[in-house]
Amino acid sequence: MAKKEFKNAAKGLNLQDALLESTGQAVPQKREGKQLPSSQATTPDTSWDRFTVVCSCEIIEKIKAIARKESFTIREVVEKYLGDGIRAYESKYGEVVIKANKVKKNIEEVL
Repeated sequence: MAKKEFKNAAKGLNLQDALLESTGQAVPQKREGKQLPSSQATTPDTSWDRFTVVCSCEIIEKIKAIARKESFTIREVVEKYLGDGIRAYESKYGEVVIKANKVKKNIEEVL
């Protein structure tokens, strides 16, 4: 049972963080929108964020296989395919405009 609990707990961690957690060491806190060093960035001035996507196991396994075969990270493969999809969408429907994040209202002031 403990093994299953560890697998579930480690799903949201990368391998290094999962190893640190399993040995009882502190896992460094992640900051959203963290800037990667320019040597790791595939495009200039890119800020990074994490999000979760649910898709078929077949797609996930194929992405992993492509990344492994071509010596890319899964992030690089997924980012390339997402970027290609967005460019195709924009060529058909026009540029996607990103709206600024709304400021969360204080419920005590609203209600």
